[in-house]
Amino acid sequence: MKKSILFFLTCLFALSCASSESKDAGSNEPGLVDKLIEKANSEEGQKAIQMGKEKLQDPATQEKIKGMMSKDKKKKDPTAIPGQ
Repeated sequence: MKKSILFFLTCLFALSCASSESKDAGSNEPGLVDKLIEKANSEEGQKAIQMGKEKLQDPATQEKIKGMMSKDKKKKDPTAIPGQ
């Protein structure tokens, strides 16, 4: 399960980074996005995506994510008084 979530997050990170890259006009090599799409469309990629979706539906995982989000908000809150 952790591998599928890690794979899914890696794909999302790679897509966000790839969208900011410029392409060479003379390059015939497939781009990073093309490679990711090919990997995601493969049988292994489809299984990983499905497992990631199932894991995200798990109530325990949703609680963990909510907890991490609330910690993140507390760190970013400029009105928070230090030491409280």
